[in-house]
Amino acid sequence: MPTGYTPIYRIYKGGADITGQFNDRTTQIKVELTSGAGDNDKLTIMVDDRDWCVQRPYGGESLQVWLGYLEIGLAYMGTFEIDDVTFLGKPRSIKLTGESAGMSSIQKAPTIREFDNKSVGDILGQFAGQTGLGVAISGDLAGKTIPFKNQMVSNYHMIHELERMFGAVAKIQDGKLVFAKRDGGESASGIAMPTLVLLPEHFGDWQVRYTGRPGYGEVKAAYFDKDEMVRKWVGSAIGGVSNLGGGGFGGAFNIGQLFNSKEEAESAAKSKGEGLKRAECQAFFDLAKGDPWIRDQQTLLVSGMRDGINGSYVIDKATHTYIKSTGIRSSLECKAPGDGADYAEASKEFMRPGPGEILGEYLRTHPNINPGDLSKGDIDAIVEAGDNR
Repeated sequence: MPTGYTPIYRIYKGGADITGQFNDRTTQIKVELTSGAGDNDKLTIMVDDRDWCVQRPYGGESLQVWLGYLEIGLAYMGTFEIDDVTFLGKPRSIKLTGESAGMSSIQKAPTIREFDNKSVGDILGQFAGQTGLGVAISGDLAGKTIPFKNQMVSNYHMIHELERMFGAVAKIQDGKLVFAKRDGGESASGIAMPTLVLLPEHFGDWQVRYTGRPGYGEVKAAYFDKDEMVRKWVGSAIGGVSNLGGGGFGGAFNIGQLFNSKEEAESAAKSKGEGLKRAECQAFFDLAKGDPWIRDQQTLLVSGMRDGINGSYVIDKATHTYIKSTGIRSSLECKAPGDGADYAEASKEFMRPGPGEILGEYLRTHPNINPGDLSKGDIDAIVEAGDNR
């Protein structure tokens, strides 16, 4: 395995490789891969405009971006629509910022409509169809049925309301509306993602912070029973440990919304409980070597460090930054698994890069691992790069 790597990137526009237009000018490329919750993947490119000879860029253009290393290959970061162009000084530079392609087409204005006995797949398919987006829904989420729903908000808001109700990740990715189970360990296409195991040698700086427990043993949600014409309550234990009827410091957390069915209420209570569990621990890991093959929602097992650091995490946000003067940097923002899972016991498949080895190198030398297992995104570029070497 090489002891050093040469950072590279690739940029396409409209199917044409325009990397050559950036090579002498790009000082930084920053990609933020997020796990929904109202956020979408973001791109920032800083261009050196020292002599004012760079052709003026405009918003509305779509760029495909790869980051990686000459000795290994490239990891696909996504397709982004440039929505903001800023000219800066001093020094003279141009900043391009954008979000996942298709994000700008999601309706942000309030809409009034009714959904009667529609599934999540039906609703999201209708939203996507209005904008020309594709749809990728994982597992059994597409078949979840909502007896009745009044929409008085924007499509964008409605998507994230469904995200909260069903404990999902909703985001726009490569022109698709992705709706996947949060912390589910699977891609939107249902492919299991092996747990990534990292050792002390893989890290630069780190911070693991524990907050006080939420003070609740369960979450309760109410629904209206149309047969008996009464309000009823259902509960979901936090962290998978039964503590119904009390526990913690404050008993149950009550969701204020009244749901239309028992199934909706149960799903909402479970989703909220998982959210409270995730909030108990937050970790920030800067990797010793930038690794753009790591994605959001990747399950992570940290080993070889002390108690309080060792353990199971889910990557909530992965930020990969190409810096011309120093190379590639990767920062991971992680949370505890919402279901309290111990991946050392629960996971049947692991990816174990050696000390000092990055995931991209591990994948290249372990052809039995399908690159599609890594994330909901398309990172088959590493296979293509390996074939072309």
